[in-house]
Amino acid sequence: MSATPTLRTAEQVIAVVKQLSPAELRKFARRFTEWRQGSKETALVQATKARLPSADERRFKRLMAKSERGTLTSKEIEEYRSLARQAEQLDVKRTEALVELARQREGQR
Repeated sequence: MSATPTLRTAEQVIAVVKQLSPAELRKFARRFTEWRQGSKETALVQATKARLPSADERRFKRLMAKSERGTLTSKEIEEYRSLARQAEQLDVKRTEALVELARQREGQR
């Protein structure tokens, strides 16, 4: 029984793919595309779950409460603004990921 060779470079993979029959090449292309789409979808799903780190989230909520009471120091105001910007950027990334997921899933129908 011969061992399956380990392919370590793109060039090695391409050399093997070039040896496939037309039917096997179509099958490979289809499965490779499915794999790529699955990887992209996984990354998009993870992006939809992005949040501030726990400690930052807690600090942001504390600063938000202080802001509502009007008791923030000037240093806390800057920290609050910075955390708010980070949270907004994450919101944008989550929204973009959700839109892309919706586009992909609509295209699969």
